[in-house]
Amino acid sequence: MDIGNRLRNLLEQDGITQKQLAKDLNISATTLNGYVQNRRQPDAKTVILLASYFHTTTDYIYGITTIREPLSSPYNAEERHLVDIFRGIPEDQKPLYLETGRAFSNFGKKKKS
Repeated sequence: MDIGNRLRNLLEQDGITQKQLAKDLNISATTLNGYVQNRRQPDAKTVILLASYFHTTTDYIYGITTIREPLSSPYNAEERHLVDIFRGIPEDQKPLYLETGRAFSNFGKKKKS
């Protein structure tokens, strides 16, 4: 399936007009219509915006998968934020941060008891 067909289906399923989608994404209606009619291809940034808008994945927009719903993450937003922070810490400092986290966790457990 091409991007244009996928977009037409998403618009129809969600009851959204091209005009409304263009306005919501801050792109011109003519540009969006070009995507829907397969006269133009959206850049990666626009595909990400489309996927976010329709609560799906870029793979679904591109037609790589037929599964509209994104795979659920085992983490909530705060947990994902902590993982992102941890990934940004230099490798040699990670053990210190892990130990600090364990200390805070144990402190919280003792306080509840």
